[in-house]
Amino acid sequence: MSVMIPAFYPIPRLTATSPDFQPIVQAAARLICTAPEFEALAQAAGLRGVVDGVTDEAGRAALRAELDGRVAHLYGLSESEFTHILGTFPLVAQEVKDAALASFRDLAPPEGDPELVRLVAGGETDRVEFKSSMRVPVDGSPPSKELTAALEGVIVKEVAAFLNAQGGTLLIGVNDAGRGLGLAPDYASSGKIGDRDGFERHLRGVVGTALGQTVAAALAVSFPALDGHEICRVEIPAGTEETFVSVTEKNGQKREALYVRMGNKAEEILSGRDQLKYVRSRWA
Repeated sequence: MSVMIPAFYPIPRLTATSPDFQPIVQAAARLICTAPEFEALAQAAGLRGVVDGVTDEAGRAALRAELDGRVAHLYGLSESEFTHILGTFPLVAQEVKDAALASFRDLAPPEGDPELVRLVAGGETDRVEFKSSMRVPVDGSPPSKELTAALEGVIVKEVAAFLNAQGGTLLIGVNDAGRGLGLAPDYASSGKIGDRDGFERHLRGVVGTALGQTVAAALAVSFPALDGHEICRVEIPAGTEETFVSVTEKNGQKREALYVRMGNKAEEILSGRDQLKYVRSRWA
């Protein structure tokens, strides 16, 4: 389906520097460039070639929905306006309309405090990390004590990595795409949590047990809204000394791990020699 926008909407003018330019070009190219004669066009659009063309119907339907959603945003349509326009296509299957509307929602810019929205729009960096949850898996996996402990261990690792680098911001309740999921599952995961106050106490308790109460007290914790959901924002200062995390191996043995923020990930420095070099250079 190609959405037909009424003529009274101003026509958007895209340039090569517009954020939507390349995604629209490449989505269209992946739909068009599926045969050898389109090889040059595919490469001109930034694809590897027709190898990136999409021929399966499910993939093509997803690309068409994405294009419809992006075009609707370019015209500045509200969700209600786009829904009304979709309703004017009686011959188009409802699942196609639903897919276009879902894409429109996914592509909508985050809503919340302008400073937080700008932070999230920049994606994960050496100073920003998103985590969907602190205790509850969001992929549908059944909750368990082991899984909860593992998720809390990831939070501890991220905090330590920021401490060992230059500090940063950890956003909990935000998925990898920068959309607010909220903390409701974490709130409901334990009667001792229940709300933001309980969540903060538990967070500081987990960090304090693993990294020390001084570290836990140094965290600045707040609960702003993103996409209509309450999330947790944790500001982590640069540490004044190295912070190690106790890691339990599969064989039950424990060791001390040094995590450091490198790019948009927390990476472990494995070699003792490299650890020493890093500590000397970081806290010279």
